[in-house]
Amino acid sequence: MNTILNTKYFIRNYQEQDAEQIAKMDFVNMLAYKYNGDYVAENIYCVVDSDETVYGAGHLEPDQTWFLIEKEGQPSNFVYKLNLQLYFNEDHEIPIDVQNALYETLLNRATEIKSQYPDKKVRLSHTIHYEDLEEMDYFLSKGFVVERNHMIMKRDLTEDIPEVTIPDSIKIVNWKMETEAEEEKYLLAAAEGDDEGVTWSLNRLRWTKAGGEWDTFTAFAGDQVVGSVMTWGLGAERSATESIFVLPEWRRQGIAKAVITESLKFLKSKGKKEATLGVFGENEKAIPLYLSLGYKMFFIIIEFGRDI
Repeated sequence: MNTILNTKYFIRNYQEQDAEQIAKMDFVNMLAYKYNGDYVAENIYCVVDSDETVYGAGHLEPDQTWFLIEKEGQPSNFVYKLNLQLYFNEDHEIPIDVQNALYETLLNRATEIKSQYPDKKVRLSHTIHYEDLEEMDYFLSKGFVVERNHMIMKRDLTEDIPEVTIPDSIKIVNWKMETEAEEEKYLLAAAEGDDEGVTWSLNRLRWTKAGGEWDTFTAFAGDQVVGSVMTWGLGAERSATESIFVLPEWRRQGIAKAVITESLKFLKSKGKKEATLGVFGENEKAIPLYLSLGYKMFFIIIEFGRDI
């Protein structure tokens, strides 16, 4: 698809040769386009000129809720999300009409996708740091509204980490998931451990595993996965402690505390100074748990959405 905007700019789908230029604007997105199978060229667009210089890009990424859209028996009000992102070359002043055209192109593509699921509730989703008021103004002007808060909490790893007692039948393993069968086993357990059955795609799991300093600390009862936490590097001194779950029938036995504290001790042993995690602001069960383990508020990311 090519859309001519004016004598200088036009919009087209992403091509492999764009990767080097995109890396200068957003290195992580460049890697995602090249190596994460959830990103497909039909859902990625670039703003270019006649010399094929890339001035901006944007994409639709399937949220983890999206992978339930073919599942039978979902509640009629369940929301399936497509994550939308726009970004531009900060060394150039990109006209607002060009930015708007890129947004409209992505909106039209999302509407095409939605047409395949006329009875499903589909939403464009975009997250914004709480300090970025200009970006909030932009998305509010496009009909987005605030949907929820993502609280980012951090744990000081220079402080003591408590010991946690769990049943003797539970073993915590630094699980590498070396086979596809193990990856699928993890994803099935993670879905069972989520109250809405939401989990990552296999593509996202493999993309995350391929990143720096990736580990999991997973609780097993025999061969059964009953809980887990995932970690990955966020720079020299910080790591994430994310994707935390415990199967419903194994809750209230200290398993969540145990896998998290094992991950914290591991990160501390590697010289990390901080660990962070994200939690939805309405998660009244998880927040007290994280506070009890020494996590404190760091900042807030606001999720905006627009139903299509």
